[in-house]
Amino acid sequence: MRILFLGAPIAPHPDPQIAFEKKFEVVGYNTGNLLIGQSLFEELRFEEFGQGLGYSPHQVNERFDIIAISAANFIYKDFDLSYLADFIEPTKLPCVVAGLGAQAPAIGHKVTDIPEGSKRFLHIISERSKTVGVRGHFTAEVMNDFGIKNVTEVGCPSLFRKLRRDLRIKRPRKGAKLKIAVNGSRNVFLHSGDPESARRVEADLLKMSIDNHYPYVLQNEEPEMRMLLSGDGQEIDFENARAVLEQMNMDVDPTVYVRHIKEKAKFFFDLAEWDRYISKVDYSVGTRFHGNLIALTNGIPATIISHDSRTTEMAELMSIPHVPVGKVGQLDVHQLARVGDYDGFQRKYTVLYDRFAQFLSANGVSHRLEQQRGGGALSRLSDLVTKAASGLRLRFGGS
Repeated sequence: MRILFLGAPIAPHPDPQIAFEKKFEVVGYNTGNLLIGQSLFEELRFEEFGQGLGYSPHQVNERFDIIAISAANFIYKDFDLSYLADFIEPTKLPCVVAGLGAQAPAIGHKVTDIPEGSKRFLHIISERSKTVGVRGHFTAEVMNDFGIKNVTEVGCPSLFRKLRRDLRIKRPRKGAKLKIAVNGSRNVFLHSGDPESARRVEADLLKMSIDNHYPYVLQNEEPEMRMLLSGDGQEIDFENARAVLEQMNMDVDPTVYVRHIKEKAKFFFDLAEWDRYISKVDYSVGTRFHGNLIALTNGIPATIISHDSRTTEMAELMSIPHVPVGKVGQLDVHQLARVGDYDGFQRKYTVLYDRFAQFLSANGVSHRLEQQRGGGALSRLSDLVTKAASGLRLRFGGS
């Protein structure tokens, strides 16, 4: 089978020496997007592949058998998917779409006010797919509002990236001092259905990280990423720190904030490196869905603090331990780690693993899930990726 991949990126940029700006662009301005695109890439079987929009309709029809779309929060009022509709419509190929999500402040909000080009895209992929893989029940209802019924609730491809049906989570030892990794979404808290609670929780996560010297994993916080990369004593770092602290209403010395970022913040443009790091911690907590999911897929317990429809929808579907921002009082990460229902997550994971395998088979694609019962994902990227950034135009939201 020959597959053309669209949507989220499938690998780091092939040149590790390129500038930060280019790497950031390639991952869609959020390193969590790598977990979506690369996961689907490694889950499918194919003889040849391509990526991006740099093909004519004739080339697509001649060179490929199917279009695979690694989707994210595509159904959103500020995302116009006309360019994807324009690209796919003149081709003749079937599609397989996984991880399609709707973006709203909270579950239950209507998401019908989206660009006409996005509506056209949704109907095209529905017509080209046996069934469309959506993130959960909320997105399924949104698709139904657009008259689209052929959907399957599969979550996100990133859940199955280790190709293990028997995923097991290590339990935190009672009374043990945990090595904790923190993540947050401080620059998108206004997306929340409860912005003030979201801002408070994001500030608390940052303050907890500073006070306890916990590592803080960045995904799309560009000012902090630049602080981490810059030399010592850069005035722009302190200006950025002051702006962040003012936005979050945090009583922290900018010098302390910059020093903490330089000493403890981390970000990753390579999933293998991210895997190695997160597999050495005892617990992950924060508002980033993918920042916590990569811990879970490495067997590390994690709790998501859900702040909008995206995080809530996927956490509920996958039975990932989570708590809404509005219900978070004083942050006690050791208590959160102890009360997490990882047995429930493991049971639901197996159900969803089988459902995702059936979903892929129903859409006529060969995949690696059916033969993996304990083995790790195969690394198939190497020199194959030659057009990692081609056609990546959608600026994904943070998850």
